[in-house]
Amino acid sequence: MADLVVVGSYNAGLSVQSARLPAPGETVVGGRFENGPGGKGANQAIGARRLGTDVLFVTRIGADAFGAAARAVLLAEGLPERGITTDDRSPTGVALILVDAAGQNAISVAPGANLELSVPGVLRDFGDDLRACQYLLMQLECTAELAAGLASWAHDAGIRAVLNPAPARPLPPEALASFGIITPNEGELRTIADSLGLAGTTTAELAQQLLGYGIPDVVVTLGERGALWASAAGLRHFGPYPVDAVDTTGAGDAFCAGLVAALVRGEPMESAIDHGCRAGAFCVTRNGVIDGLGYPADLAALG
Repeated sequence: MADLVVVGSYNAGLSVQSARLPAPGETVVGGRFENGPGGKGANQAIGARRLGTDVLFVTRIGADAFGAAARAVLLAEGLPERGITTDDRSPTGVALILVDAAGQNAISVAPGANLELSVPGVLRDFGDDLRACQYLLMQLECTAELAAGLASWAHDAGIRAVLNPAPARPLPPEALASFGIITPNEGELRTIADSLGLAGTTTAELAQQLLGYGIPDVVVTLGERGALWASAAGLRHFGPYPVDAVDTTGAGDAFCAGLVAALVRGEPMESAIDHGCRAGAFCVTRNGVIDGLGYPADLAALG
């Protein structure tokens, strides 16, 4: 049984680089095109696996060319085939990614088969794996009901559930206490805060206010400014690892992979967040997400 179970999305990533991102209604002639594996669930599972974690990735793909490519990529990364399920009715998820010269991106996702993952189905097929794991990692590219339902089950089973609340969407207040850790970026934090009617105006205030909903650890990724950790002990800022950003796509996924990989090894939260910052920093130095998911030597080289 795996130490880490990742339940989440696989999306084929179709990426175009151009000098700038187009405005609404505008066509911009781009340059480099890439077609490769993606999806927040797949990125985080691959990232954690490359960092030495024993991972089971539970996902759903379509019976199409993108699905066949997904299976080949995930198996090549050492992820177990039994977690890769196929849906005959829905296509494999697709992400359309635009990247500008500064490395900033805009992404639109068609979830496809990802939306067919359900709480009853995952518990039926992978309940033994979930009961045996240390951590359960999820995102919101599938349904919010999937993340909330599995987190509730994990909480009752004494398993720590980690949520990367991306893409940003409101979450039911009663669901938040089931998560042991959430890792929003500043925009995602604001979306959750707005849905809850929180009155804070700064990132630090909002992170602290989320603790009142029963979440023990709120870790906010700040991009080139590092990360902020809110817990019962207070606030702590983690500085960035200065790098030359090429493509910021997937930096949050790399951070989550680094964070959870360290936690599975038994490292304290402080060390795990620093490890996540290293992983995120390395990611932005490469084009595309998969090439940016580092191995231990890559992260150690950041100093």
